[in-house]
Amino acid sequence: MDIEANGKRARASSSSSLTGGDRLSSLPDCLIHHIMSFMKARQVVQTCVLSTRWKHLWRSVPCLDIDVEEFETTGSNPPREAWGKFEDFTDHLLIPNNISIALLDTFCLHVSGMYKSYRGQHATRWIRHGIKYSTRAPGMQRQGLSSSSWHLRKLYLSNLYLDDNFTEHVSSGCQNLEDLELKGCYCRTFHEISSHSLKNIILKDCEFSKLSAITSPALKSLVIESDGYSRIPSLLVITAPAVAYLLLDVTASNFYGGVSFEEMPSLGKASIHLRCDEVESKLSQNQLKLLCSVSNVTSLVLSGFTTMVCLLCLY
Repeated sequence: MDIEANGKRARASSSSSLTGGDRLSSLPDCLIHHIMSFMKARQVVQTCVLSTRWKHLWRSVPCLDIDVEEFETTGSNPPREAWGKFEDFTDHLLIPNNISIALLDTFCLHVSGMYKSYRGQHATRWIRHGIKYSTRAPGMQRQGLSSSSWHLRKLYLSNLYLDDNFTEHVSSGCQNLEDLELKGCYCRTFHEISSHSLKNIILKDCEFSKLSAITSPALKSLVIESDGYSRIPSLLVITAPAVAYLLLDVTASNFYGGVSFEEMPSLGKASIHLRCDEVESKLSQNQLKLLCSVSNVTSLVLSGFTTMVCLLCLY
């Protein structure tokens, strides 16, 4: 009798240890999705093979981070092969029956510099299709969402080709977008970046040639850093009356049309660095206009200005 009782207790203990080994699956969806938000997209999709519980969890993940480096392997894996896998994966992932961009809170799409020659117009197409077909997605229908209630709040893109269609989508299709970060992106057809919802914009080492306006009444933070690829001949007018932080780090001659800020009564901190070259002597008038635009700032860091006497205009 004692042997039988001991055997039952042993089997029960063994069974509980087995079920206890998958405690992660017993968590509610919101916690599992939070864990997934720290994973790359390919890893997120691969969780579907863990168990029946995980089969469709990846489809409703709120944060998606797609990175071409996930498709690189050690050894002889040429960039073209990695890019092909990356492109196929993203094409299949961002279809209405899988993941809808509109239902995401955060969307990241990263391409490292070595893949610039392959980037083409894929990012614009993926985002355009995501927005176009979002209202047909099952999640949108279940939640009764319209195009004006898309969830997307944060959008981070690096080393991608983006055209004017992209800025139109940001302006009209992403009504809740708060953070936009573009790094190393090819944006030569951009004319204007406009949004009523954006609070933070980072444009770092992007290639512009036609950008003439950045307009966002809700903007709190604006960062523009240029490594010299941009050549903007026209005046760049920035309308952001609520901005509190400004970082402008550019090659002065590349913005030879000048940069003009509308009134910024909320500006508290500004850092302006002009990288000057052989034509810097021709830019003093534009520099003066730039300094006058930030006349009400409480904390100001300047470097690269040719005529520091312009500081007199701040007082």
